[in-house]
Amino acid sequence: MTAGRLPRVLSLGPVAAVMSFARDWIARFLAVQGIDRAMAIGAQAYTALFPLLIVYASVLPSDRDFADALVDRFDLTGAAAESVEQAFAPSGTVRSSVTALGIVLLLVSALSFTRGLQRLYEGAYGLPTLGVRNTGWGLLWLAVVCAILVLRPIALGPLGSVAETIASLAVAAVAWLATPYLLLGRRIRWTRLAPVAVLTTIGMTAVGIWSAIWMPHTFAALSREFGVIGVGFALLTWLVAVGIVLVVAAAGGATIADRFDRPRDSAA
Repeated sequence: MTAGRLPRVLSLGPVAAVMSFARDWIARFLAVQGIDRAMAIGAQAYTALFPLLIVYASVLPSDRDFADALVDRFDLTGAAAESVEQAFAPSGTVRSSVTALGIVLLLVSALSFTRGLQRLYEGAYGLPTLGVRNTGWGLLWLAVVCAILVLRPIALGPLGSVAETIASLAVAAVAWLATPYLLLGRRIRWTRLAPVAVLTTIGMTAVGIWSAIWMPHTFAALSREFGVIGVGFALLTWLVAVGIVLVVAAAGGATIADRFDRPRDSAA
């Protein structure tokens, strides 16, 4: 919906305006095949992005293994924590097995994930797909993600709890603003992407709260039932939840942008 239709929508009254917006949001979610897209993003993150992050974490000058980071992230204890430790090799083992060819293959695999996200945002904003022509922007986005993973703890660590929470939300909002901006090859200007960034930040915060409450139980239950492979099932469940947030936020943010701003073909 363009800016010219906004006054007519608001003139229907608040209830009708909300219903109209919800209808447009759902229609756009269905247009991008939201459920299938969320499942695909979760699966691609699990098979393509996740291995790259494991290798990246192993080469950093840190005493913490990737498994330790997961245990801390999901507040795991007991058998669930042991299963995670067994599922991932120590950083030293991963580091010693890293080869140049392996890194190249991991990057190629991770780029399939960036193209999946790119197709999501292209579909939400009605842009033609760039495919492999957008590889450079995908590599830049991966570099930005890695930089945030390294610098965020260093920058936010000295802050107090309240200040750290506020700063974390600000960093997340900037990261989720840069994500579609880069993956779309700067074809959409910042202001039209801001609603996506806000909705994604809110959604990811909700996922973080859900993770703290529910994921320890999920890890424990699946580890008891399936052993080490249960860790994989639990992580895939979490990644699909993240994928759902990304798709819903992209559809909603693009709908908001269309209501308040006329689309342009290039970034300002």
